[in-house]
Amino acid sequence: MATNLQPSIALVYDRANTPYGGAENVLLALHQAFPKAPLYTSLSSSTHAPWIQKFPQVITSKLNKLAILRTKHRWLAFLMPMIFESFDLSKFDVIISVTSAEAKGVITRPNQLHICYLLTPPRYLYQNKKQSLASHWLLRLPLIKHLARILINYLTWWDQAAIFRPDLVIPISQLVTKRVKQFYPAIHPEPVIYPPINLQPKFLSKQRSMTGLTDYLLVISRLVAYKKIELAIEAAGKLGKNLIIVGQGPEQNRLKRLALAQTKSKILFFNQVDQDQLANLYQHCQALIMPGIEDFGIVALEANSFGKPVIINTKSGAAELIRPNVHGVHIQATNLTATVQAIQKLEKIKFSIAEIEQNPLQYDTNMFINKFVAVIQSHQQQTK
Repeated sequence: MATNLQPSIALVYDRANTPYGGAENVLLALHQAFPKAPLYTSLSSSTHAPWIQKFPQVITSKLNKLAILRTKHRWLAFLMPMIFESFDLSKFDVIISVTSAEAKGVITRPNQLHICYLLTPPRYLYQNKKQSLASHWLLRLPLIKHLARILINYLTWWDQAAIFRPDLVIPISQLVTKRVKQFYPAIHPEPVIYPPINLQPKFLSKQRSMTGLTDYLLVISRLVAYKKIELAIEAAGKLGKNLIIVGQGPEQNRLKRLALAQTKSKILFFNQVDQDQLANLYQHCQALIMPGIEDFGIVALEANSFGKPVIINTKSGAAELIRPNVHGVHIQATNLTATVQAIQKLEKIKFSIAEIEQNPLQYDTNMFINKFVAVIQSHQQQTK
């Protein structure tokens, strides 16, 4: 439902070139709140990110004219500060940046309100810096490695300046609030607004499992290194549990090779599924498993909406809303032993489906929109 706010609003996002995920869920909720707001982003690909077609206008950088560059953002990081600083947002009253990277660095005027909805400080500059510098064989060559370090230092310097550009910084979770205080100690973040949860209708409850499997563990995730999907694969293999993985990403081939080595388990991969198939997978799983540390992890509460418990890393943002032994089980450390122990613990607990299903209701899209609108209205009243 659109709001009755008078100010003109623009949305800014790092890049729109990946399949639908948690950040995109946030963007679409903001689009629902402000349906006329255009989306500014560095790179865009409707092939890889069909969800962008829902926006009335998508404004991209000049780099986007070259189709070959639309999914190469990792190699274009050094250009991102210039790209976001070049966007002309002067005609808008309110700018909302949704970002885990550079979108917060857009230039605004004193009479504009810039709200940054912070997904996390850039992982490649802070908590995953070493992994970023070793993520490709080219980066291990002495000269390239030296240049990469210079680039990382420049981007870190720029990021430390860019975080002061928003008027308000709203973290996605308490975990991200802690990161703000760690990496941006001079910034005073606003109270957390948890991301919106899509509460799906349970219209497939009588249908058979689309895979023929039941009581399997389920992963729904981008297949990137920090998600630690290999821990779910290895734990399932060790315990002889079946596992279904939905998602795409640079780790896909490595994870498939690892899955082939698990002879005690049946492990299936799906690049993507539609909403009906997703509902079917949720309904027939034993639990969702999320072994890596997530900035939030919207799928945890989506699983709860289907009455399914979640096995989640205790440091993840969504773990703040998953009560142990009530809505799921916390993985106490990011390693195989702790992951196996959490699965074993889950199998001993008798969960209340009704109690699990109640958990996401207070975090639905309308609640998220109302909180965001309240922030804007509060600022408007203070500046009158």
